[in-house]
Amino acid sequence: RAMRYVLTFLRLCLLRAVACKRIVVVGGTHGNEYTGVYLVKALLATQALDNVEPFLANTRAIALNRRFCDEDLNRCFSRAQLDTPRDTVEAARAAEIDAALGPKGSPAAADLVVDLHTTTANMGTTIIVDAWCPFALRCAAYVQARLAGVRILFNDIRDKAASPYLASVGADALQIEVGPTPQGLVRADVVAATRAALEAVVEFANLDGDDVALPETVTAFSTAGSHAKLAWPVDADGFPTAVVHEALQDRDWAPLAAGDGLFRTFDGAEVPYDGSLGDPVYPIFINEAGYYYASSGRGIGLAKKLTLRVPRRGAAACEAAD
Repeated sequence: RAMRYVLTFLRLCLLRAVACKRIVVVGGTHGNEYTGVYLVKALLATQALDNVEPFLANTRAIALNRRFCDEDLNRCFSRAQLDTPRDTVEAARAAEIDAALGPKGSPAAADLVVDLHTTTANMGTTIIVDAWCPFALRCAAYVQARLAGVRILFNDIRDKAASPYLASVGADALQIEVGPTPQGLVRADVVAATRAALEAVVEFANLDGDDVALPETVTAFSTAGSHAKLAWPVDADGFPTAVVHEALQDRDWAPLAAGDGLFRTFDGAEVPYDGSLGDPVYPIFINEAGYYYASSGRGIGLAKKLTLRVPRRGAAACEAAD
C-alpha cells in the first residue's frame, strides 16, 4: 500500500510537471489572417484552454488588415535575420517576439509555439512541421488520427537556427493552416476547424509520452521551401498575365502530371505543366493570395508525397521511412 501511495504521488508530480509546459498560441503573424486573431482574442476573453498563453504577433498589420507592413513577419526568424538589424516594422517586431517567447535556441524559450494561419487556397486543415522538430511530427500524427481530413506538410529544415518561421522561437514548434477562406474576415467553419486542430495539439502536448498510441508511419507532403513554386507569368508591374487553369483551381493535394493544364493566358491559351520538376508533383496553396507578393515567391506551391517514420519521444530529428 505504501508503494502504491508513492507511485500515485510520483504520477501526480509528473502530471503537474507536464501541465507546467508553456504553450503559446499565436495569431496574426499575417495581419489579415483573421481566424488566428479571432481565436487568440477568444482565448484571452474566455480562457477556454487551460495551460495556454494567447499571443498576437503582427499587431500593426492586424490593425491595418494587411498581410504585413514592410516584409513578411513569418520569414524573419532565422537566427541570422534576428541578429541582423533592419529598419522595418517586422524586423523590430520579430526582435520583440524573440525576446518575449524565446530567445530562439535558449533554454528559457516557450516549450511549444503554435502559430495559427489561414489560406485562400483549398488546403483544408494542414499541420505544418519542420524536420528539426520531431515533437511536431508526433503531434501531427496524433491530430491526423483524431480529425478526419488533416494533412501534414513537412518542411525539410533540419537546422532550427535556419528556420525563418515565427513558431521556431519555441523549443518545439508547429503551424496550423486552414482554408479556404478570404483574407480579412472570420468564417465560423474555418474557426471551428482551426479550434479543433488546436485543441488536439494542446491535448497531445499535455499527454505526450511513449504511452501515447501513435502510428509507426504517416503520409506527408514535403516542400522544398517557401519559395519553391511553379511561378505564374507577370508583367513589368508584377501583375499576373495568366490565371490558374480552371481544371487546377481548388485541387490542392491532387497529383499534377506532365501535360496537365497549369495556367491560362490573356488570349485563352493553355499553359501545361511540362513535367520538369517530376511527375507527379502535388500542387499546394493553389492561388494563395499571399503568393501574389514577390517577397513570398509568386506562383503555386509544390510538394512531393512521402512516408515518414513517426519519431519516438526524445528523437533528434524526423526521418523518412525505409
